[in-house]
Amino acid sequence: MQTTPANPHDIGPLEPESTAAATPFPARNYVMIALYWFSLSFLWGGFLSVVLPVLNEPLATPIFGSNNIETARGIMTGIGLIIAMFVQPLAGAISDRSTHPLGRRRPFMIVGTLGVFVALAIVGLAGSWWILLLGYVLLQLLDNVSQGAYQGLMPDVVPDDNRGKASAALAISQLLGTLVGAVIPGILQGVFGKIPGSQIDLVLVGIVFAITLTLTVIFVKEKPYRATEKVSAWAAGLSMFKGVSHYPDFILLMLARFLFLTAPATASLFFKPYLEGPGDLNNPKFGLSFIRPTVNTAGQLEVNAGASLSIILGIVILTATLAAYPFSVLSEKTGRKRMIFIATGIGFVGAIGLLIPAIWISSAAETARTLSGFEAQQSYLDPVRGTALLLVILFGACIGSSWGAFMSVDWAFATDLIPADEAGRFMGLSNLATAGCQAFGAFVGGFVADSVLGYNGLFVLIGIYYITSAVILTRVRETRGRARQQVKTEAALG
Repeated sequence: MQTTPANPHDIGPLEPESTAAATPFPARNYVMIALYWFSLSFLWGGFLSVVLPVLNEPLATPIFGSNNIETARGIMTGIGLIIAMFVQPLAGAISDRSTHPLGRRRPFMIVGTLGVFVALAIVGLAGSWWILLLGYVLLQLLDNVSQGAYQGLMPDVVPDDNRGKASAALAISQLLGTLVGAVIPGILQGVFGKIPGSQIDLVLVGIVFAITLTLTVIFVKEKPYRATEKVSAWAAGLSMFKGVSHYPDFILLMLARFLFLTAPATASLFFKPYLEGPGDLNNPKFGLSFIRPTVNTAGQLEVNAGASLSIILGIVILTATLAAYPFSVLSEKTGRKRMIFIATGIGFVGAIGLLIPAIWISSAAETARTLSGFEAQQSYLDPVRGTALLLVILFGACIGSSWGAFMSVDWAFATDLIPADEAGRFMGLSNLATAGCQAFGAFVGGFVADSVLGYNGLFVLIGIYYITSAVILTRVRETRGRARQQVKTEAALG
């Protein structure tokens, strides 16, 4: 039977699970459970692609030089995301065994969020690249402590028959947070300037975290867990990998996921510097800026693509959402692999297509250089920039729809391949591929962007990620229903 919460608005713990299905679950409960995911997505929706590039550039230049700014950002992002790969599943596993009076999840969420406040302050006020790196590492560490525990909250308090709706609520919250998080930083940078706008955005992130955490702690109640045996933190973390080798199709699918998601992750991380370029017609290294440069008070050329990038990222996320449902439905009729192959093709077209506007602007620049005066050169390029930006949006939408289609089908595909009674553990491990792709994309992409290949080489590399993912996917057996049970039996015998 259900334990009655002290507050009639609280979401009470449910026991035992076998009777949970008969328990009424008001609509407001879905909102309260999903709220915290909004803050997580609001933070990361624009931080890596809009905020961090702005904060990194002036601090990295004295150490790495002006030609290696993206390498510095790639190193920083890579270190942080490698931490995220392992901290999140470890925190989730440890919270499973927490006996704190407040419950298994909320204490980790509280500590993690308080740490996020400190990390945001360090990042926003950093006066050197090393301090910025410290703040970013702390942000990844503490955010994933909170997030790892939070992902176990829904299964703890939601009745079995309501988990589908709760999952939908989490997805909507994540989408809205990502969309708002991608748009707001660019707008603030456009209104207040790059660095002040980024700092204001970090303050807003802290406020959103405070509000959503408070509501979650007050209205979502947990029953304290009474452990039957003591398990060390290391044992809890290492146990997550036990027996995974018996499911080779799942491992191959996660490798394909890793490479596929590295493509849109790389694109989003480097879209801003790709759009801004050097702004100087006499600097041919990366071609021309997609945004008209302006002259600041110091007499230097300045390009701010924050607002344009936020719009593009918003469109990418929107197309991802629109593609998710139809691809998921079609995968039930035509098969998972076929729909993923189609998604891969769409993504490949988007990646290679992004070469077109860059080449177009570079070609127009040759004519612009023959004109006399900065204003005449820029006026000639303005119409070209407008059309080129439309092409960037078009091909960016291809990457977005490909991403949404893949994620909706990939999740279902993964559940086809894993043992039903261990779905939580296996899906938690899938975060290694999800977070790992961002670390890998940032690290490799930074070196490629700063090399002689530039951003043209970067988008060719993204296309290679898509193709390699598809090749690996051909080795994965598609199994559902009886076939899934057969694979499970074979794994057990193996």
